[in-house]
Amino acid sequence: MRIRFVYIDAVCLAVCLFLLQPLLPVKNGGSAHASQLELFQALMAEEIYSNAPRNPTGVFSVKQKKAVCFTSFNQVPQKMIIYHNWYHRDVPSAKIRLTLKPPRWSTYSSIELNKTDIGPWRVEVTDETGYVLEVLRFSVTE
Repeated sequence: MRIRFVYIDAVCLAVCLFLLQPLLPVKNGGSAHASQLELFQALMAEEIYSNAPRNPTGVFSVKQKKAVCFTSFNQVPQKMIIYHNWYHRDVPSAKIRLTLKPPRWSTYSSIELNKTDIGPWRVEVTDETGYVLEVLRFSVTE
């Protein structure tokens, strides 16, 4: 009779651990997830000057010849990769790999503009797994 109670206790423990598994802390094994990042600022700008965005905008003229996507993170738990994924009219145009380093990091990517780039654009800022941290929309005009 005593063995039966031990067996029931073991089954209850196994069921409880299974049900509580999503709540238990998980060790990362070296890869940080986007939820551990703190995206402080993400914007489109005409240029970068002294490591800061200058002239934030949502509309770029082809005459400006360049569009810049700037991202700044207040919390970077460890060295990790993000991407600036550029889309023109919902068609992938560029995927730019950028490295972040702790504890805080700012980075940017840019594209050169020409007449074929006129129209709607977006940049999706993602982590290494493809998790979308931010979406920035802008337009290119003549």
